[in-house]
This record gives sequence, structure tokens and C-alpha cells, in this order.
Amino acid sequence: MSEPRDWKAGGEQPPPSRSPQPPRPLPPHLDPRGRAGAPRPPARHGTVVPAGKVRRPRRAARVMSWIAVVTSIAILATAGAGYVLVNHYEGNIRRIPVFGGDRSDAPKAAPNNAQNFLIVGSDSRGDLKAGQGVQGSGSNFVTGQRADTVILAHLYGGKSSKAQLVSFPRDSVVDIPEYTEQKSGKVHPAHRAKLNSAIFEGGPPLLVRTIQDLTGVRIDHYLQVDFDGFKAMVNKLGGVDVCLAKAAKEHDSGINLSAGRHHINGDVALAFVRQRKGLPGGDIDRIKRQQQFIGAIIRKVLSAGTLANPFKLNGFLNVATSSLQADEGLDFATLRTLALRMRNVGAGNVVFATIPITDSNAYLRGLGSVVLIDQEKAAALFDAIRRDVPPGGKTPKPGTVAAEPLIVKPGNIRVHVSNASGINGLARKAARELGDVGFQTVGTPDTVGEGATATVIRYGPSKSDSARTVQAAIPGSTLEAAELGNVIEVVVGTSYSGAKLVKVAPAPTGQPTATPTPKVVTALDDPCVA
Repeated sequence: MSEPRDWKAGGEQPPPSRSPQPPRPLPPHLDPRGRAGAPRPPARHGTVVPAGKVRRPRRAARVMSWIAVVTSIAILATAGAGYVLVNHYEGNIRRIPVFGGDRSDAPKAAPNNAQNFLIVGSDSRGDLKAGQGVQGSGSNFVTGQRADTVILAHLYGGKSSKAQLVSFPRDSVVDIPEYTEQKSGKVHPAHRAKLNSAIFEGGPPLLVRTIQDLTGVRIDHYLQVDFDGFKAMVNKLGGVDVCLAKAAKEHDSGINLSAGRHHINGDVALAFVRQRKGLPGGDIDRIKRQQQFIGAIIRKVLSAGTLANPFKLNGFLNVATSSLQADEGLDFATLRTLALRMRNVGAGNVVFATIPITDSNAYLRGLGSVVLIDQEKAAALFDAIRRDVPPGGKTPKPGTVAAEPLIVKPGNIRVHVSNASGINGLARKAARELGDVGFQTVGTPDTVGEGATATVIRYGPSKSDSARTVQAAIPGSTLEAAELGNVIEVVVGTSYSGAKLVKVAPAPTGQPTATPTPKVVTALDDPCVA
């Protein structure tokens, strides 16, 4: 992994450390005390890790930071947030540049006005030495972060009251697209790397593009959390209840809990969700803990004890929203619409998932220990999200590209191109473009007719998988079975608009441990975890 940049080499100085701001009081007419009193002092810490245990709170908090984001969104809605309330909490959120003006290369928007949020827990601190993960603000936003936790939150559209949260292991191997450094203009080619390096290399914009390329899902908004307020947030709730199947005692995280149920506060919560060593599944088991913990927070906030206590609810929402950073387009109107849409979302309607994997402990030269994604199952998961189909809904039709992930690489496919459009030179153009994206083009393009509109991929009975790869590379094309041998025939029509790069499921490394088909888990579930 590349070394963090040196501030001195760029002629810049690191931004000053930003101390967390105290929660802003509610306006006088909303404050249950009847006045705009001074902010309440931070809640006292309750349960703590026993003496002698080593704690690294900053590292721990980066693992946790996404929880504040998800919870604050849900609770703005369930609290019945109206115009003034949303405006008040929206004022706590800081803005960072993410999308820019042109989104022509992004996937198309989800149907039914569904929304997709990318939720990031980032290792970004203002008290580090120059070049070691320091984050600026506004136009001075710099790289050097790590995205230890990345979650795609899909809020279903129409009249649905469901939401799905998909977690991505930080060491997942992904394709990072080509990007250009904003300051130097240096162009970096597309390459394979761990997911958590995307934000380090190119900040939130590159991470968003990486996730969009991986999933085919359009990211509508970006949320990132400053972890300084996390412990105060948990303490504002008076702690939450969790359950361990086995005792957990580990030096690095500082956790020391017996098997069974525990009521934990901010300090112990950080240890609970950050433990990685000693867990059989590593990051996968840690994700299960994080999902259990966010479910516990949602249940606690939706309980009558919190919703009926305006002091506790206001303190929690102030801390949570003050910890947020969001993209430049997440304005007041968007938050208000979101709150109204989510007001009926309950714990049983918040579904947890983890991107399917084939191997959680693989090794790749140059990358080290990595997690390999199960491309076939991931394609089915994200296809349903793209079409706004909730878990258990109607599955894709058999034979569609979305339902059956690509398994044959373009370099292994021989293609012959013919022209049925009547447009002179179109077949030669298509052959050249297919060659540019990796296909083997054979023979001389010829003319087989004119006036045809559709582009048809003709294939023999043993080449259906190869034909699907070609179809994916030519948008709008159709498949046609034919009596052919080992060569795919592409017959271009007037609708042909070019060939594009396609992604094929990588061959697994080592002895894969495939992800079993999971049961649907929601925030209402409260199982004991490892």
C-alpha cells in the first residue's frame, strides 16, 4: 500500500485539529425546558473496561462511526421530525465535496424514488502528524483516510417502509477506476486493490465511483461520521443491550466480557464492535457485531423510554447529527422528504446483509490478506437493489444478464462481426471497439443485409456463457441461439452505439469458503454473536 502523502512536499500545512462542537440547543419554542438553555454537559461514562486493559479509542471509533449515521437518519423520521426540527438538526451536519456537477457516468437512478446512501466510517483524525490521514474540509479535502467500514443503505421507494443495509468488508478486493488527482493533475490508471484504499487514494469521490462500479447501484448521497461524539451518543441513550455466545477477552480492543447478555455504554461498546483478533471470521464476525449493535441502538431509540423523553431524544439527535459529514447535495429539503418517507420504518423493516464472499481469508501477491467477493451472489443481491425489489421479492427472470453473472473473460471469446444495418463501415467500427475492450475479433467484417435495427449476438449451444459476456459489452443487444461452432457472431444493426468494458467473476484463490445463503436478519432480531 502506498505511503501517505507528505504535507511539506506539497507545500501545504495540515488543517488544524477540529475539536467536537457542543450540541446546539433546540430553538426556544421546541425546547421542552421552555428556554434555549445551555447545552447539557456530556453524559458520564458508565461501565468501563477493567483496569490494565489497553484501549485505542480512535482506532476503535473508526470501526463504529457508521452507527451514528444510520441511527440519526432513522430517528429523524421516527421522532416525527417536522420542518423546524429537521432544519435545526440539518444545521449540525458539515458538508464535504463528493459528487461535483457531472454525474453522466453514474448508474441510472433507482425506480420508485428509492434512495441509496453510502455510509462510511473513516479513520480521519486531526491530531496526527503531517501526512498521516489528516482530513481537510471543503475544497481542501485531502486523501490519506481509510474506510474501515462501508455500508450501502437502500431506502426502498414507493409506499415501502423498508430499508436494507449492506456491509462491505474493508479488505474486499475491488477494481478501483482510473482517477485524476485534483491538485497535480496526475492520472492514475484503473487497478485492483482493497476497498479501504479507495478513499485513501482519491477521497470520497473515488470511493463512491468504486462502489458504483462494483454494484451497478447509483449512490445518491454520501454520509461520513466524526467519531468524537460516538461515546457521548451511546451514553445519551443510557447504553444498550448486547449478547455474546462466548466470553470475549482480547488485549488490543480491550474487551473483557463473559458469555451472555450485557448492558454496555460507550467505552465498552467501542471494544465490543472493534474486536477482530480471536474471532474465527475476522472482519466478517466483526460486521455481525456491528449489525447486532446497530439493531440494539435502533430498538433502544424506538422504545417508549427514549421517544417519550424529549431531553434524552434531543441530546441524542444533537450528538448524532453533530458527528455527521455529508455530500454537498444533502440539503434541508432532501432531509425533510427523507424524514417523512421513513416515519413508519420500524426495527423489523431494517434488513441487514453483508456482500457475499467466496473466501474471507485469501492471499494475493501485492495485496496480502484479502476477502474475495462471491460475484454470482453479489450480482443477484445488487440487481434486486437496483430494481428496488426487497428481500424475498420477485427474483430476476432466468437468462437475463443481471440474473446470471458473467464467467467468461472477453480475452477467451472469439467474435466475428457482420453488418446488417446498411451503414457503411459500422461492422469494422464494431470489430475495432470490441477488440479495444478485450475480445478476440476474427475474420473480415462482412455485409449480411441492411435496414436492421437491433444488434444480435448469435451463438452455438456450447457458447451461451460467452454470448452473455458479449451481450453485456454491447448495450441493447439481444441473444439468438444458432447452429454455430466456437465463434460468436455479432450482427450489428443501426442501434449499435459502441462496446464497453465488462467485469467477469474472478477465479477464487486457495480453498474458498463460500458464503451460505443467509436468512433475512433485521434490526428486530437480537441473537447472541461470537
